[in-house]
Amino acid sequence: MLYGAPTHRLEEYMKMTSRVLEIDGQYLYIPGCMIVSFGDATTHTSEMHLVRVVQGVNLGKLHDVHTIYKEVVHDMIGVEEAMTRLEVLIKAKLLYPAWCCVIMFGLSSAFVAPFAFGGRWIDMPIAFLLGCVVGFLQLIVAPRSDVYTNVFEITAAVFVSFAGRAFGSINRDLFCFAAVTQGALALILPGYIILCGALELQSKNIVAGAVRMFYAVIYSLFLSLGITLGAAVYGWMDHNATSDTTCPTALSPWYRFIFVPAFTLGLALINQAKPRQLPPMIFIAGGGYVVSYFANKHFSEASEVASAIGALVIGILGNLYSRIGHGLAFAAMLPAIFVMVPSGLAAQGSLVAGITTADEILSNKSVTTTVSGTVTATVTATSTATATSALSSTASIWGVGISMIEVSIGIVVGLFMATLVVYPFGKKRSGLFTF
Repeated sequence: MLYGAPTHRLEEYMKMTSRVLEIDGQYLYIPGCMIVSFGDATTHTSEMHLVRVVQGVNLGKLHDVHTIYKEVVHDMIGVEEAMTRLEVLIKAKLLYPAWCCVIMFGLSSAFVAPFAFGGRWIDMPIAFLLGCVVGFLQLIVAPRSDVYTNVFEITAAVFVSFAGRAFGSINRDLFCFAAVTQGALALILPGYIILCGALELQSKNIVAGAVRMFYAVIYSLFLSLGITLGAAVYGWMDHNATSDTTCPTALSPWYRFIFVPAFTLGLALINQAKPRQLPPMIFIAGGGYVVSYFANKHFSEASEVASAIGALVIGILGNLYSRIGHGLAFAAMLPAIFVMVPSGLAAQGSLVAGITTADEILSNKSVTTTVSGTVTATVTATSTATATSALSSTASIWGVGISMIEVSIGIVVGLFMATLVVYPFGKKRSGLFTF
């Protein structure tokens, strides 16, 4: 849980380990916590433990943990040696320091803007600066302040939206508001949370899946509210602010196949991947994106179908890497999934829909009339147009969460189909450490 194992497989891992170690154990996983019960058949008693941990992602340490788990399950090492190695692993420092990850955060934001959100060369430096600010807030400021952690998403979205609209308003054809804003926020999208929730629901883990799904939707609403507030504040200051949600021009589609490996590399380094893990991660992410890109040409009205096809390729490549190369499939596929989520959202254009709501907030002016020359009355418009405006505002706020659920469900279907293709009968001696 600490290093980002696939949560819908955790109970399976523990049952398999208990079987190998000949322990009578029962396990129940809920988000951020696992309840463990050890039974004793001779005394008819049981011992219960509550393991709580803040879930994170560390691809390098996750690979090491999986190696230890695999060696224990296959009787290659004993429990005492495994515990010693785990203690050393937990105390080990991060592979890349926080300041390096902040720079990678900015570079990844710059690389994702062109291939996912239609950005151009001139938009990349702005996306890099805003991405560095978001990375600094997430990796350095938030861990040091519990109070700020609670409002990180909103403050980051407000700042990025405000600054992005400010740059986009300098010259309508110079900077692209949509590409800059979405690129800077792409790395804090709750796509991984929704993906885990959908995987848990698909695995019939209803409690954990429903809790995680609901949290991810509320998280998406926080981001949407932040984008709306930032755009509205700048629109209040500048009446000539841009309202374009698309870029006037875009780079050649062939440049996308350069930026996808660069973005995958940045994501892997941010999530502490080891150098030897990088080649398969980049290859799998590139293969999945190429298939998803061309599938989206044929299924432009149903982005979840293109996501499912891309995820099927990612899952097959990742599971073949695990089966043939004996690597960790989950860690190899995770950066590729992070590439799929912003691409799917960009196909639906829901992330910057909040700017429409911001314009409606500023244009909702009361009408002042004079009655009999002495009485001033403020008349609030209640026409059908106003009702339609309110409905569209609500739809734009909910749009991010709904779009992310649609994309994630498509990805989940593709991943489960890929696992079925490569492992039609499962694995006998160890749990499926994969999606």
